[in-house]
Amino acid sequence: MSVAVGLAETELTVAPGDEVGCTVRVRNTASVVDQFTLDVVGDAGSWARVEPPTMNLLPGTEEEARVTFRPPRSATVPAGDVDFGVRVRGREDPDGSVVEEGRVTVLPFVELAAELVPRTSRARRAGAHQLVVDNTGNTATTVEVLPTDPDLLLGFRVRPAAPVLRPGTATFVRLRVRPKKRFLLGPDRNLPFQVAVTRPDTEPVTSDGMLVQRALLPAWSPRVALVAVAVTVALVALWFAVLKPTVQSTAKEAAQVETQQLNQELSEEVAEVKTQASEAAQTAEKAEQAVTGGSASPKPSAPASPTAGAGNGRGGPGGTLENADPETAADFRVATSASPTSNEFALSTYRPAARKVLWVTDIVLQNPHGDAGVLQVRRGDTVLLETGLNNFRDLDYHFVQPLKFSAEQPVTVAVKCTNPGSTPCTPAAYFAGQLVPAAPAASPSTSAGAAR
Repeated sequence: MSVAVGLAETELTVAPGDEVGCTVRVRNTASVVDQFTLDVVGDAGSWARVEPPTMNLLPGTEEEARVTFRPPRSATVPAGDVDFGVRVRGREDPDGSVVEEGRVTVLPFVELAAELVPRTSRARRAGAHQLVVDNTGNTATTVEVLPTDPDLLLGFRVRPAAPVLRPGTATFVRLRVRPKKRFLLGPDRNLPFQVAVTRPDTEPVTSDGMLVQRALLPAWSPRVALVAVAVTVALVALWFAVLKPTVQSTAKEAAQVETQQLNQELSEEVAEVKTQASEAAQTAEKAEQAVTGGSASPKPSAPASPTAGAGNGRGGPGGTLENADPETAADFRVATSASPTSNEFALSTYRPAARKVLWVTDIVLQNPHGDAGVLQVRRGDTVLLETGLNNFRDLDYHFVQPLKFSAEQPVTVAVKCTNPGSTPCTPAAYFAGQLVPAAPAASPSTSAGAAR
């Protein structure tokens, strides 16, 4: 070791955007003239400099350099202690470099910015906004979101009301604005409000917004109501003046025609029965005369009145009510990640909801990174498809007979990765089909007819 190094100060404190420095002494302990190079190593190296960066020293002489630290005023340098080292390397003895260590403390600071998105909402009952709060400081802080309106006409709901802001991040706060009073008809009303983001011992950051309150009924609703009333009155008048008498007259005529037809048919049947009864009486009289061998006065016989019976039966077919959802189309994507070192299948599962059946008609397998290995599509533990990842980048299947899945037998994508090294396999599978309610158990249905 041909050099000796010493720091005047090993503990420093600096605020972001400011600078602080210390002196470093370099002594040539060798017996020859040497040139030494100075630099700063560690996390502080990107915002530190050494002046002068090089120095030529005779044997036994020393010289001082100035190390300056200037951390940027941003979230890239977090608040806290940062260790550093001043490294000195000689040209004659590059392997005998010396590092003198120290520590610089970066002070915390907070800078906030807030923006309301959208600034103006239009609603009849409640408007929805988002407050975007940016923390460009280098430390986390907790703030309070306080919405107000000058006329006390609005109610607010904030979630979360006291968010924690991480350094260098944007936090979204949901804001619901609801008018305290509503109106049926009339022009829109502009209701301004303001949202303040506050923290202890600092000025609040504000953002202005407005709710445009609309009437509960649109402006054209009275005209539509008048037109609807007029049309209703016209239809009622048309019914009583024209349609009802015509319908009644047509019904009476149809009933009379049907009654006449029934009477005529009944008369014809009665006449036919009378004729048959008379012929039967004459035949009986002739038979009696032939048996007695003489004449006998005929016995009057009254024709029996014909009676007829008619049966009328009614039956109702039994059936089942299909429990079908009018919007049953479903599609989803199953992404996977498998490590090449596990030598086992990594499973990713999509499970339909209880009492639901998933019918899959299309499957698209995706391997955009050209991974190596094996991919399986399973129904529960049953393997339906298996293919090598080396064989495709995009591979699609379309089924005439859909594949059935349920909560008990979910969709499972299994991947075994054989990539060289430690790069994981990240294929995915896209599924499309129908998600429908499960069919209920069939219940027997009966139908019966009653006859009179």
